[in-house]
Amino acid sequence: SMNKKMLSMVMAGMFAVGFGATGVQAADPTATAPTTPAATTSAPAGDTTAATVEAPRKSMVLTMNEVAAIFLGKYANSAIHSIELDTDYGRFAYEVEGYTTKHTYTIKVDVITGKILKEEEDGREKNIPSKIFNPLDVIDPHKAEAIARAAVGDSAISKSWELKAEDGKVTYEVKVINNDEKVDVILNALDGTVITKSVPEKIVQEEEDDDTGWTFHL
Repeated sequence: SMNKKMLSMVMAGMFAVGFGATGVQAADPTATAPTTPAATTSAPAGDTTAATVEAPRKSMVLTMNEVAAIFLGKYANSAIHSIELDTDYGRFAYEVEGYTTKHTYTIKVDVITGKILKEEEDGREKNIPSKIFNPLDVIDPHKAEAIARAAVGDSAISKSWELKAEDGKVTYEVKVINNDEKVDVILNALDGTVITKSVPEKIVQEEEDDDTGWTFHL
């Protein structure tokens, strides 16, 4: 897809300016998204009317790779530290944090429009190579959520997730709700292996009232 090709190009530039020597494995910058075969139909014999096939509809919600491309395109020679699906108070947004060699940047992005809702700039981060990752290397958030739900129980639903690099390791933390209890599941973001699962904690009424979209998945 165009978005993944754009992300590949940006990531290639990122590693060229010095972020490539990291403990986080880099993806092949020439990699592109798999091509989905075009849909086809067969017209009845003798029917000369061309068959009309509706192309698959694209989701209105930005993907993790698309929001990563927004961040990397906005800040020249930057690298990503974390991407989070923020569901506080029922409003859905991505929060992305990353670095250049001189600054730390954090943006909040509307999941539908891609509009940057908030932007923060901070000082230089230390040990950057161990705190960044290539978004093309990790499993999709859909898959991470599915693994986390399966690890908790049949009735579990995922509430939110955060993808982050720390100490050369890239992990997903998925917040899961199961039978009025919340559980945090941490996964290896490269292969989906479950690393840890927190002890279930009872949800208090105030927390239930603050959020409205527990079944919203990206």
